[in-house]
Amino acid sequence: MALLLFAGYLKNPEVSVGALSICTVRVSNELGARHPRRTKFSMLVAVIFSFMIGATISLLILIISRNTYASLFSNDTQVQDIVKDLTPLLALSILINDIQPVLSGVAVGAGWQAAVAYVIM
Repeated sequence: MALLLFAGYLKNPEVSVGALSICTVRVSNELGARHPRRTKFSMLVAVIFSFMIGATISLLILIISRNTYASLFSNDTQVQDIVKDLTPLLALSILINDIQPVLSGVAVGAGWQAAVAYVIM
């Protein structure tokens, strides 16, 4: 949900927010048309692409910038060492946080708004 808020600050917020909402609309449309296979396929494609994007970002952080990005935030070497140790946890968090909005969108599109509200709160 934070992605939706941050999307409003991008260059073209209407397009950004619209792109984040595609999963919800796609699932809703397929369910409304009574196409369960297409609904499942739409959800699967959205989750796979979201996973791929999260995995790519996580790998970039783990492999390329693990030793350098901590210095952007602190000059203290002890802090930088702790950040290096926590980098795998950051990568996992990024991966999970890329998939969660997609699954929330699927649940909203399926009409499970109460369940989504319960999970988010």
